[in-house]
Amino acid sequence: MNHTPLLVILAVFITVISVPAYGELITDHVIINEVDTNPFGDDSLAISEWVELYNPTDTDVDLSGWEIASTTVLKKTFTIPDGTIISPEQLLPFTYAKVWFTDSSDSVELRNPLGDVVDKTPLISDLENDFMSWQRSYDGHTEWEFSLGNAGGSNGKLPSAE
Repeated sequence: MNHTPLLVILAVFITVISVPAYGELITDHVIINEVDTNPFGDDSLAISEWVELYNPTDTDVDLSGWEIASTTVLKKTFTIPDGTIISPEQLLPFTYAKVWFTDSSDSVELRNPLGDVVDKTPLISDLENDFMSWQRSYDGHTEWEFSLGNAGGSNGKLPSAE
């Protein structure tokens, strides 16, 4: 009895389940790439909470009048200043208020000047006063993870299979 077809199917199955899933790559609009709602230190004493935007498109995007907003109890909204341009592949961190976000079950929205939600994080929580942040597993990908924060720094690029 020839077991070759069964072994091939088994090998393909094992390969598929052992390759990590990083989600799809977003390439058509500016996104929220990383968020730290509870950075190290006392948030009420200094402006330290931040949101990092990423431009995965191949053109400059004028962010004038766009908003970054918390969606829970505080509902604080930062309006990006006129003349703010984000270039392709650029990471741009923003800070706003001493306490911008709650540390539990918050979501962050990125809105265009018309008020349309362009991107939104999943519900995130960060109860530890540390250096961890919520970030996309790789720049521009749909999957999120809780990892060591790096405002303005890349979360890495997924190697292409070219």
